[in-house]
Amino acid sequence: MSANSAAAVRGAGGKSVQEEEPTSPEKKPDGGGDVIPWGEDNLFPQAVIKDVEKNTILPSLLEKKTSMMYGGGIVYGIVTGVNKDGSKIFEAQEVPEIEEFMDAANVGLYAMEALLDINYFANAFPELVVSKNRQKIVGISTQEAPWTRYLKPTKGLPTHVVINANWDNGGTATDAYATQVPILDPYYDAVGSLRARTDGFKFIYPISIPSPDKAYYQLASWNAVRRSGWLDVMAAIPEFKKSLFKNQLSVKYLVTIHSAYWEWKYGDWEGLSQDEKVRLINEELTNFDNVMAGTNGAGKTVMSTTILDKRDGKEVEAFKIEAIDDKLKDGLYIEDSGEASSHVYTAVGVPGALMGVSPGKSMGDGAGGGSEPRVLFNNFISTAQFHLDLVLAPLNLIARYNNWTVNGKPVKFRFLNPFVMQAEAKNTPAADPKQQSK
Repeated sequence: MSANSAAAVRGAGGKSVQEEEPTSPEKKPDGGGDVIPWGEDNLFPQAVIKDVEKNTILPSLLEKKTSMMYGGGIVYGIVTGVNKDGSKIFEAQEVPEIEEFMDAANVGLYAMEALLDINYFANAFPELVVSKNRQKIVGISTQEAPWTRYLKPTKGLPTHVVINANWDNGGTATDAYATQVPILDPYYDAVGSLRARTDGFKFIYPISIPSPDKAYYQLASWNAVRRSGWLDVMAAIPEFKKSLFKNQLSVKYLVTIHSAYWEWKYGDWEGLSQDEKVRLINEELTNFDNVMAGTNGAGKTVMSTTILDKRDGKEVEAFKIEAIDDKLKDGLYIEDSGEASSHVYTAVGVPGALMGVSPGKSMGDGAGGGSEPRVLFNNFISTAQFHLDLVLAPLNLIARYNNWTVNGKPVKFRFLNPFVMQAEAKNTPAADPKQQSK
C-alpha cells in the first residue's frame, strides 16, 4: 500500500483525539459492482495462482522465500538498550499470558500465511478478534488474500472488506457465501481507533508492499515476469518437448539399398513373387538391426561393398548407412529454458544458488561452494526487514492494546532470524539474541 493510499482502507469512526490525519487522496474505483475489483475482471489473484501452479520453479521458489523470512519463527521480548551502531538490544521473554495467546491463536501459522500472501500478491489481510468486553485482543489470523476484496463505498473511502471464496464462481458481495468485515486503519493510531470502535468484534488490519500508482491492491514486483512473457516461454518448452517425445519417429539410421543389390545377391530378383521380395527385404532389415541397434552394436565393424550395375556397367555402393540427428539428445531449447529460469529467480529476488539447482544447460551452476550461499543467504535476510515488520505490525498492535509489558518495558515481537550459514556455526540449535531480527 503506497503512502498516498494510506487512508484508502481507513475504517469508519474511532478517533481517539481530534488531530489532523495524514493526507488521503481518493482514487476513483474502476468497474461496476459492489466491490473494488482486483484486476480488470476482479480475478487477478486467481490468475496469478494459475500461472504459479503450472510453473516448475515459482511454487517452490515463493515457498522458499517465505520459509527463509520466517526463519526460526516468532519470538517476543523487550528492548533493553541500543548499541552504538543503532541496533537495538533485544531480550527474549516468557510471559504466561502471552504464551497462552501464542498457542491459542497459533501465531506461527498466522505469520507463515501472511508472509506467503505478501510474497505472492504484495497484499495480506490479518484479522484481529476483540474480546466481548473489548478489553483484550484475543485472536489473530490471516484471511486468504485471493478471497478478500474492498467493499466499494457510496462515498469516501472503503470501510469494509468482503470475504468470499467464490469470486471465480460468480461470487458477489451480498451472496450467502460473503462476509463483510470492518477495516482498521493501519496508518493512524490503530490502538486508539480500535478502543473507540463499537461496530464489531473482528477487524481487518490490511498490510501491503507499496507499489507506484496503486491505491487499493498493490502489485508484487515479481509480477513483471508474468507480463513479460517469460512464464509463457517456460510453459511452451515442456509442452513442445512432450509433443516431440510423443510424436517423433524413434529412428537412428537411414539405410539406402541400391536396386542392383537385390539381383546381385538373390539372382533372378525380378522373377520372384511380391511376397517373396517382401520377406527377403524384411530379413535384410532385421540383419541390419541386429548389427546396428542397442549396445550390441557398439564397437562392431560394418562392411560395405560395391557391385556392378548391369544397366550402365558402373560400380555402385550396395548400400549406404546414414545416422539421423537426435534433436532431443542435442538438448533442444535447453538454453532458452535456462534463460527463462534466470528471469524468474531475478524477479522473485531469490538467488538460484539458494535453491541448489536450476533447470537449464548449466544445471547446478552457481549453486556455489564455500562462502557464496552463506553470503547470499545473509544478504537476503538483512534486506527482508520491511516485509518482516509488516507481518509483525498486527502483533505489536496487540501487545500495545493488551498492555503487555515486562519490567515496565513494552513487549515487542520479532522474527528469530538465525544466520545459521555462518562459516563458524556448527550444529547450532538456535541463534543467540544478536542474530535475531532487529
